[in-house]
Amino acid sequence: MKVVKNIHNNISLCIDSKGNEVVAFGKGIGFMKPPYEVPIQKVERTFYNINPIYIDMLSQIPEEAINVSSQIIDYANKNLKGSFNENLIFTLADHITFSIKRLQENIHLDLPLIHEVKHMYPKEIQIGEYALKLIKEKLNVELPKQEAAVITLHVVDYGLKSCISTGESNQEKIERCTQIIEEYNGLKIDREGFNYSRFVSHMYYLLDRIANNTEVKTKNKKIFNQLVKEYPKTYDCAKKACRALEINPNDEELLYLILHINRLSSREEKQ
Repeated sequence: MKVVKNIHNNISLCIDSKGNEVVAFGKGIGFMKPPYEVPIQKVERTFYNINPIYIDMLSQIPEEAINVSSQIIDYANKNLKGSFNENLIFTLADHITFSIKRLQENIHLDLPLIHEVKHMYPKEIQIGEYALKLIKEKLNVELPKQEAAVITLHVVDYGLKSCISTGESNQEKIERCTQIIEEYNGLKIDREGFNYSRFVSHMYYLLDRIANNTEVKTKNKKIFNQLVKEYPKTYDCAKKACRALEINPNDEELLYLILHINRLSSREEKQ
């Protein structure tokens, strides 16, 4: 197996003997400068058909979080007898990293109540509860108990889907949305960058939730009002983007869209 790009010390992007792209896990396989051949016996785990946006994302996520996420999905597959899409490992790792960062920065969101999720998903809640124990054990971080509900919903909402819908109409909508953000803020967005990949991923999920009437419903009205007050221009930009997407999201979804647009805009260069 040929290593073409190192992601972490123990994670690399490779090409197998049949020319297929694969993300490989193995102790120390990412130490040398690519390209080079790595003995197959050093490869502990492989992931095929990984969405390219998640490959770009991996270098921004701590390796420890990826390993924990991998164990969580293994647990889910074993105990729920599921067949969860492998891309979920990387989106879940990104979510865990973001949740830990929120905790460290003392940002508290009013998350879905765990007893409500237990009622809706009595079996699946085991995933979230196991995840919190594993995160505490492996990462030495004790996330709020309600995070078990969020992780459960993340797995339920995204995990059993073979891929995110990438229909041409959605692509066109997101491109128009991107152009609005660029024009409104007078900047040029790097469409090959990690921040844009995360933004596009969020947009696909947003469109999917609205299409299936599964919008996020929490009690973050106070935070939403605070964001609108602190970032009126970003709020206005988000509303323009929604019109481009031909959607009318609730305040909770709009809250997250404001956060994504603000994060994306603040990391791009002004024209």
